[in-house]
Amino acid sequence: MNPRPTSTNSRRSSLRRISAHIVCILLTTTGAALADNVIKLQVAAKSEHNDPKGNNPQEVQSRWLEISATGFHLEKPAAVKLEWAFFGDNLDTDKVVKHGSGTETVELAQSKKADAKTKPVNFTYTPRHTVRTGSGKRARSKTIEATGVRYHAWGVRAFVDGKLAGEAYSSPSIQKLMGGTD
Repeated sequence: MNPRPTSTNSRRSSLRRISAHIVCILLTTTGAALADNVIKLQVAAKSEHNDPKGNNPQEVQSRWLEISATGFHLEKPAAVKLEWAFFGDNLDTDKVVKHGSGTETVELAQSKKADAKTKPVNFTYTPRHTVRTGSGKRARSKTIEATGVRYHAWGVRAFVDGKLAGEAYSSPSIQKLMGGTD
């Protein structure tokens, strides 16, 4: 038996696998390089909470987004429209609803970053609680169900020349509520 042919075959096999991996990497990076107008979004959700005063259980949250957009593969410097929305749990209907939305426009160039801050959106709701009725031995507690709109999630999409170029969501299910992809 000659060990040499096995060693040569093993090297050839290894070289074929390495070549196949290099081809896959080249195809992957080439495909990404061909994509036009890609915007990377980094979103920081900020909030302020106002605690209820006295016997009032109502809660108020003010929320806004701080968005950083970076242009990748931009054909030319462009005005980027950032479409954002907040969603809340409507405690009366038990559904997720769009509670506040808007647009911001930023100027972006290749590999540059632009920042935007959204206007605050208020969420006001009263959690489920009990209220004491009557006094003394006849006192009873009455349960009051939750009402209002409580914060649920946010979504941001970036458009260049009316075409979707980037998106970010706090939850994957929000993409459908934002309108999916255009």
